[in-house]
Amino acid sequence: MSHFKLNAITEPIDSKEGLTHAVLQSIYNYAESTKNDRVRMGSNQRGGTWSNELIGIVGSRDWTLRRVKLTDETLRLAKHFYEEALSWLIQQGYARTIEVSVWREKPNQMGRNVMITLTNGSTFDIPLSKVDK
Repeated sequence: MSHFKLNAITEPIDSKEGLTHAVLQSIYNYAESTKNDRVRMGSNQRGGTWSNELIGIVGSRDWTLRRVKLTDETLRLAKHFYEEALSWLIQQGYARTIEVSVWREKPNQMGRNVMITLTNGSTFDIPLSKVDK
């Protein structure tokens, strides 16, 4: 189990702690849902966080999947949402590529992993906690 490290907030993004913090913020913060998400959820929940007004790049829409059955389509959507949430790292020149893996761990549990290739060619692996569906 990873613990929150307050100093990670002030670490430069090109450090291991800073990059890990950026990835975790991008994955675990709620991005605002789309109209399609709300139709799929059968809800008008918009999601989002207080930081949306300051920086619109941090957050994932994976929270919109929390009440759905873990199917191949759910895995596909989760992978897409994580890639979308992390794309700013490539757009802003911190990473060359981002590879997201999702898989069915148990009938109702999804495993996740993020592999980032930095601009200098080195790779950085960030295993994420498993998510119960």
